[in-house]
Amino acid sequence: MNAIRSSLQRQLFQDDEERLSAIVSLVKIDGKKKKRPSYLCLTLSAEHPICVRIYLVKEDKEDSYRKKEKFQLREVRAVDGLNPRKPMPDFSITLSDRTFRLTASSCEEKDTFIRQLYKMASKFFPFAMPDFMNVPIPVEEPVIIVPIARPEEEQAAIEEYQPISTKEEADFRRLLQVTELKLDQADLFVKALSNQLQSLDGANIESMMGSEKAVNQLLDVLDGAIDKVSELDVEMNRCDQILCVVRDSVELIEEKDSLSVVERKNKEKLEKEARHLVAHLDILSSKHLQVLSEANISDPASISRVVEAARAVSQFVAETPKTLRQMKAYQDQNSKLSVLDLFVDRLMSHLTALFNNLADMTEAQDWHSLSIPKQSQRHRALSPLADLMGWLKSTRDNVYRAAIDRYIDATRKLYQRLFDRFFDVICNEITKTAAGTSDRRSSSGSGEGMSANSLSTLIETVLGELNPVITNEQKFCLRFFHINSENAIGSDTLSMDSGDSGSARGVDKQVNEQVRLMMGPLFDSSLSSNLDRFTKACCKSNRSNILLLFVIMSKKVLSSTESGSYYAVTFGSLVVLIKRQFDMYMEMEAQNLREMKLTKKTRVGILPTMDKLALMIRLSEDRFKGSDRRTDLEKWYVTLVKATCEGIEKTASSPYSKSPPTVVRFENYHQLYQTLSEQKINCLDHYRKEAKRMTEENIEMYVREHMGRPLEKIHLFFDSVSRAKDRIRAEEIAYQQQFSKMELKKVISQYPGKEVRKGLEQLYKKLEKHLVDNSSLLQVVWRNMQEAFIKQMQSYQQIMAECYPNSKIELEVSIDDVLSYFSDIAQSH
Repeated sequence: MNAIRSSLQRQLFQDDEERLSAIVSLVKIDGKKKKRPSYLCLTLSAEHPICVRIYLVKEDKEDSYRKKEKFQLREVRAVDGLNPRKPMPDFSITLSDRTFRLTASSCEEKDTFIRQLYKMASKFFPFAMPDFMNVPIPVEEPVIIVPIARPEEEQAAIEEYQPISTKEEADFRRLLQVTELKLDQADLFVKALSNQLQSLDGANIESMMGSEKAVNQLLDVLDGAIDKVSELDVEMNRCDQILCVVRDSVELIEEKDSLSVVERKNKEKLEKEARHLVAHLDILSSKHLQVLSEANISDPASISRVVEAARAVSQFVAETPKTLRQMKAYQDQNSKLSVLDLFVDRLMSHLTALFNNLADMTEAQDWHSLSIPKQSQRHRALSPLADLMGWLKSTRDNVYRAAIDRYIDATRKLYQRLFDRFFDVICNEITKTAAGTSDRRSSSGSGEGMSANSLSTLIETVLGELNPVITNEQKFCLRFFHINSENAIGSDTLSMDSGDSGSARGVDKQVNEQVRLMMGPLFDSSLSSNLDRFTKACCKSNRSNILLLFVIMSKKVLSSTESGSYYAVTFGSLVVLIKRQFDMYMEMEAQNLREMKLTKKTRVGILPTMDKLALMIRLSEDRFKGSDRRTDLEKWYVTLVKATCEGIEKTASSPYSKSPPTVVRFENYHQLYQTLSEQKINCLDHYRKEAKRMTEENIEMYVREHMGRPLEKIHLFFDSVSRAKDRIRAEEIAYQQQFSKMELKKVISQYPGKEVRKGLEQLYKKLEKHLVDNSSLLQVVWRNMQEAFIKQMQSYQQIMAECYPNSKIELEVSIDDVLSYFSDIAQSH
């Protein structure tokens, strides 16, 4: 600790002329253990005035320290040793408003530091001592002083004595410097101060004597000012009495004026309200009531007058303030409005009868069997009543909704009958066309259903008939029932203000929820069931018709300019259903390609699924030519090809197959390669290359399996020699009994040229038996066998050259003979 104390004194305090009085090493500060040592230092300044400070010092590096915080001794408020009965290194110290909980390295260091702190505080701040709690304070023996009797004045002066402050001490020292005296020359200093005090007293007396005349003049002026203030106070009291009388008169005048203003405003308001009431009562005339009571709704010419009268009644009822409804004039006029309820009942009865009669008239008309009757005549008959429907919507919402329900009830039945009859004809036409086409194709050996042109024509007929019927009905409902009128007004305003016709068209195309709620009950039940029946009829004639149906319906929906219309939304949902049927059809086809079942031993050859796949691809390419939904088809192409490959693998490994697995694989993979090469589909290019690789790989495996049979014993002999070379040197092979030259000559002599040719002919016949008739791969496999046979012979010759050097032993046939045998056998067959 002495070394640390010396280092701290030298590095931190010597330059500042401070002396380190006490130090304590801290292990924890506020309960946190520090990685590097910290110290609490107590210092005194070397020069006067003496200043006592407390520093918190932290060690930065080895033998390097820095001052982290600094406090004055007068900032210490309390010191707590925490437990006086038990020695412990913990203590706390309060500096200003902060309390530090510290842990010293030992109890002795803590006690030494606190004792030194106590001594410094009692010496320099005896009247502002900090609170020392739970610490052993050194108590010095008190010195007993015998008091001396003093006079009362002297005793009072002693009791009032207080030590001088730091500022007073500094001023005292500055006076000493001015007089150029020292502390031990107190008598001279007192004498000098007495002289200065006498000179100052004399100057003050002379100043007071010189200003006596001025003081007397000032007193005279003050007396005159007091008199003037008294006179002014009397005048102000008199004026105040006069103003009291004037104030009362002015207040009375202001009150009368405010009352007159209120009276004038009330008259103006009353006149305005009276004129407004008269004008409002004039809105509804007796002529309007007469028109409503005698209304002839069947006459289009009188409907405009009826609408005008109805609007007048609505305006009269809606615009009357609640405050005026208690007036007798309004109540008399309002009592005449009972005619309005009678008019509404007559209007609803007329609308109900009109809806039903027009529906029956439309159905009774003669139309072509492959068409849906247009509803323009019915719409024209109802159009004159559109203004009355708008009036009902704004005034009688319940009646308006009842009118919509009655219209939907009558019109839904009409469209149900029309759609049922139309789709009956369409489905019968599909059945007839499919039957006729099937008869013609069965005579030619093909079972495909109705032609694509016939199906396309029927689909176009269905869409061409449904589109105008549904679109015109939607436009009529929007106009007749004033649905979405707010959007229409907003679009017109936007178009006129900004000139942006595109925004207006967008609002017109948008169908809100209210339109769908109305169009749905009209068409959902009849249209959905009949479209589903039409789809099933198309697929029943031929399952592949779902391809053409999917392409045509998708094209129509995607090309629709009114994407928000009920027609587009409905047929968009239909396309989703057709897409599901399309996926189910493709999944079923993939399952058929994947599951090729053999129930008995048979030669496999080219699988029937290869022709199915080729036909499926050609048909799909024809149907989806130029279609925007080709992406969906290409996804299924990948699935179909993978399913076909799985079918090939299952058939090749089937126990009922008489054909070698490698033959089944390379024949069918070759057929798959030809099919994919013919169509040139980009997404299947990878599988085309894979099919070619599998073909070549299985041909190589087949050749490797059957290549040893023409020279079987020679093949076994040299195969044993090759294995022996791993254990014995090549020069020593000929000296082994089983591999001697005599054994070699014996094996070679068994295969003269005639025998080799015979073995090759047998191999060719077996190859022909394994492959399908007239297979294009026959010569390819035969050529691969030729190359493998020649490589085999060359390997035999190399082994003989290594293991039987200078033996002059050769095979009975040469490579040229083998080439001649392969060529002759291929030409003879």
